[in-house]
Amino acid sequence: MGTLSGTALVLTGLTLSPQAVAGSAVPAVSAASTVAAPNDNPGFLQVYDDNVENLPTVDLQCPGDWQDLVYYMQLQEYRPDVYVVQQISNQTQLDALTKRLSDDFGEKYSGVIAEANPAIGPKECGAPKYYQTNAIIYRASRLELTLSTNRTWQAQAQDSSGGCPNNTQARTKAVKAMFHDKVANKDLTVASVHWPTAASDGPPCATQNAAEVSAEMTEDGYGGTLQIAAGDLNYTDTATSGGTDFRTWYKSMNGDLGGTYGFRDAIYAKCAASGDPLGGCLGDNWTISSTRRIDFVFARNADGSMPAISAQHTVTFDEGDAADVTQTGDDRTDRNYSDHRAVMAQVHY
Repeated sequence: MGTLSGTALVLTGLTLSPQAVAGSAVPAVSAASTVAAPNDNPGFLQVYDDNVENLPTVDLQCPGDWQDLVYYMQLQEYRPDVYVVQQISNQTQLDALTKRLSDDFGEKYSGVIAEANPAIGPKECGAPKYYQTNAIIYRASRLELTLSTNRTWQAQAQDSSGGCPNNTQARTKAVKAMFHDKVANKDLTVASVHWPTAASDGPPCATQNAAEVSAEMTEDGYGGTLQIAAGDLNYTDTATSGGTDFRTWYKSMNGDLGGTYGFRDAIYAKCAASGDPLGGCLGDNWTISSTRRIDFVFARNADGSMPAISAQHTVTFDEGDAADVTQTGDDRTDRNYSDHRAVMAQVHY
C-alpha cells in the first residue's frame, strides 16, 4: 500500500494527509494496470464477502493494508457483482469505497447500509474502529436495487437469565436488499450479517440467529430466485479446528448436511467435492486467527434446492500482498488487508 514518510502516508503517486489517514475517507489511486472484466454471464454472480475491519491503514493502532483485497479483485477474471462487507464505519466510508471500486473498474458500484451513522461500539484499536456497521455493495450496471425498506434486524445474544434478546451493538445489525439481475432477468435477495462475539455472549444464541437469518431472507417482501446470506458469524462451524464435529447452528444452515434452512456453504461445497479430507480442507480455509472459520457465504434457491457454487476461494493475505505488488510495484508485506480472510465464489442461479 505504500510506506510512512514523516507524518503522511505515501502511496504510489499519492500523498495522503494525516487527517485523511485517521478519518473514514478512502484514498484514490492511479488506474490499475490490470482490471477484471465485467461478468455478463447470466448463469452466475461473482460474490465476495469480508469483514473489512473499518478499512485499516498502516498507521492505526490495529494496522492493516485494506487495499490489497481490491488489488486482488482487479486481477481476477471477473470483477465483483456482489461484495458483502461487515464492520464498515459509516455511510461516508461506504460511499468512498464504492467510488473506489467504480473508479478502478470503470463502472458504477453502489451500496446499501444497515446504519448510515452507527452508534459508538466497543472502543478497540482507536477511534476509526469505534463505529461499525454492515453493508452490501453491488455492481449497478447488472443489479438494480428493487427493495431496501424494512431491511435490518438485530442479532441476538444471551442475557443473565439464559435468554436470547436482541443484542444492542450497532455492528450486530444485519442488512438485506433485493435486486433485479438485468443480465439473468431474475430477482435475488442478499444479506450482510454480523453476529455478536463470544465476549458479548453471542455463541449461545447461534441457533436462534441462524433461524432468524433464514426467516429474514423471505420476510417483508424479500425473496427472489436466489438468496445469499454472507457475513462474520463469530462462531465456528466445527467444535475443533479442521474437524467434522459440526455445531448445531451450522448443521441447521447447511443443506448438504441435511440442514432445515437449506443453504449451501460455498467453502463446504468446495471441500466436499475435493480430494482432500473434508475436515482438513475446512481447516485450511480458516478466516481468522489461522484456525477459525467464522466467515461464510451461504446461498439457496427459492424452490428449496441448493444452487451450484463454483470457483470458491479463501483469499490469503499473501495473495493480497502479491496483488498489490503486481498492480502498484509496492506493498507493506507486514500488513494484512483485514484480520479476516475474504471468501469469494461464483453463485449460480
